[in-house]
Amino acid sequence: MKRILIVILLITTGWGIKAQQQQLLDSAAQYYADRKYEKAIEAYQKILDNGYESAELYYNLGNAYYKSNKIPYAILNYERAKKLNPKDEDINFNLKLANTHVVDKIDVIPEFFLTSWWGDLINTMSSNKWAIISMAAFVIALTGLLIFFLSKVVLLRQIGFWGGILLLVVAAFTFNFSRKQYIKTQSTPQAIIVTPSVVVKSSPSNGGTELFLIHEGLKVTVTDKLGSWREIKLSDGNEGWIKESDLEVI
Repeated sequence: MKRILIVILLITTGWGIKAQQQQLLDSAAQYYADRKYEKAIEAYQKILDNGYESAELYYNLGNAYYKSNKIPYAILNYERAKKLNPKDEDINFNLKLANTHVVDKIDVIPEFFLTSWWGDLINTMSSNKWAIISMAAFVIALTGLLIFFLSKVVLLRQIGFWGGILLLVVAAFTFNFSRKQYIKTQSTPQAIIVTPSVVVKSSPSNGGTELFLIHEGLKVTVTDKLGSWREIKLSDGNEGWIKESDLEVI
């Protein structure tokens, strides 16, 4: 009886949390419709603080920041949405639109076209989605090989064998894609500059040589950290140190 009561309590608690989240979502949407963008930001942020996240939530939060003319935070949340759903057209369009407000126009170091194509292919989906495809391909491959070993029909054996081999290759490649996406997001995090203008230093100290100036909204890669300082790298290869408070990790 005690166990049943615990299960009922957990279920009702879960329903209560979902109802609360939905109420916050409805409130945020209404605030946005009423052009009360600061209120919408507060509501969406509260949902995130409760541990819930999704591409749609970050996208809506980005829209609220954009309407509030807080471009760096709009870009930040569009980028977070893109990490969860890289192919969404609305997210990519709004991110591109927000980036037109960024002062710094950094040239990207040119890559060999095959390297660029391969990278673009990997970036079409998140690590989790590549992992799901990999697992699905592996399971279907095992089914095909099982048909090869058990079937007495020659055609089915051939389809099972070659189909199984092909899908094993697909599983291996997509697993590697998932691993690379995970490593990229975990080991070399990217960030958005949120301070209006930042002087990049040659070393992690206020006395470091001033190298160059960057502005809010710029996307950078965080390559190292020391205390309250972060080493960043720009898409053109330039590197230097800034304060942690000058950026927000995507």
